[in-house]
Amino acid sequence: MTEATRTKPSGIPVPKEGTAEFEEKYKMARVAIPLVLCMYTLGVFMQQAVGMVYVNIGDQLGQPSLASLITSIPGIVLGITSIVYGALGDFVSLKKMMVLGTIAFVIGSACGCVEFFGIWGVIVGRALQTAGWQASGTVFLILVSKYTKEHERVAWYGIFVAVFRFSAAAGVFLAGYLTLINWRILLTIGMVEVLAIPLLLRNLPDEHLGGYRIDVIGFVLVGLMAGAITMFFTSWTVVLGALALFTTIIFIIYISRAKEPFVSPKMLTSAPFVLINLVTFVGYLFSYTITPGVNGIGLAVFGVNSAVVSNNLVWSILLAAVMGFVAGPIINWMGRDKSILFALACMVIGLIAVAFAIPYGQTWALAVAPCVYYFGTSFFYQPVVDTAALTVEPEESGRALGFNGMIQAISGSIGVAFLGRLIASNAMSNGSLFGVAKGPASTYANVFIIGAALVFSALLIFLLAKKTIYREQRNK
Repeated sequence: MTEATRTKPSGIPVPKEGTAEFEEKYKMARVAIPLVLCMYTLGVFMQQAVGMVYVNIGDQLGQPSLASLITSIPGIVLGITSIVYGALGDFVSLKKMMVLGTIAFVIGSACGCVEFFGIWGVIVGRALQTAGWQASGTVFLILVSKYTKEHERVAWYGIFVAVFRFSAAAGVFLAGYLTLINWRILLTIGMVEVLAIPLLLRNLPDEHLGGYRIDVIGFVLVGLMAGAITMFFTSWTVVLGALALFTTIIFIIYISRAKEPFVSPKMLTSAPFVLINLVTFVGYLFSYTITPGVNGIGLAVFGVNSAVVSNNLVWSILLAAVMGFVAGPIINWMGRDKSILFALACMVIGLIAVAFAIPYGQTWALAVAPCVYYFGTSFFYQPVVDTAALTVEPEESGRALGFNGMIQAISGSIGVAFLGRLIASNAMSNGSLFGVAKGPASTYANVFIIGAALVFSALLIFLLAKKTIYREQRNK
């Protein structure tokens, strides 16, 4: 090892709390953090709102078979940008990252609003919006961790989680009503973020680490791999299957031989890290399907519009938001491993409950049964992410969390693409285990049962792998 290698800095130096330099950065952060959080909130709102009504959008644009791409392709982008921003955040200018992200968000909002481009304009617009939105989440977490006082950080993290839940609830609630007017309003409102650029320029740090080499090849390869895998599960074609396999092999070869890859081979081959990410992947397969799935039941089975569905479903998401405030102490008391098992069990029961409740009316199927699934999600995210971070060295925790975030996003995208295809094909409309009527009711009941089976398999994987995952960790 050379002297240069031994002294290579791990990131942009952070001023110590109590110094004049820290106070200057802290004063800027007090303005920037609420602003960035508001921008993040708008992104969450739009993600959940469009995810709620993508079926409606596809029908109105005459492309129902492509509708799932409105959610699945932005999901791929979300996964890729999670790991890219996470890897870059310690080395590049937060100001440039956030401003470029905001510009992408605004351009995406404009693209999706132009009727001439049809459904592909919406898909590309949502992809750009997602790429820009994720920058705000990453920048928020970095600002809080580096430039706020230690005793304030926990409060900001709690606000971050609560904001995500409540803005998701608002997106689901308002999406149905906006479709009664014009669904393009959901995309248009994103253009308001252009007004925030002057404030971002004045209040965000502009430091970067000299000599840092961005692993462009690694980022491109992981993006191609993630995209090919997700698109394969969308279309199930031999060509895309071969492309997914090829890009995965090339990525593995590159990471194993590159001098300075953005993620180390040791991390990617660590059994605990691989296993917890496998649990994450399988556990989140239904995460993007639950909202449009319930919306589809309302539209196709009960004949109600999306506004009525929103009124029913929003209570489930509000429950998850409220539980987000109190789940932390409960998770600490139960331990990470028991919390993951409890969360997955609730998610399984919730999905079965939706399928079982369809014959009993819209209140049970659209409002009551989904509560159990969303209740479980309140106990899943925190222990999974915490466990993923603890399976690697502290110096790699940021990249580990970025990789786990990518897994979550890609998993949901694959799930909604695969399950959306099943719904559109009506292949399971001839009957269900719960004896619902043939047709759409049977299709949706069977899809939710498949979802329950997938999440249950995540529970089994975790049970079998738990000792390996936590073999070097304490306070499980």
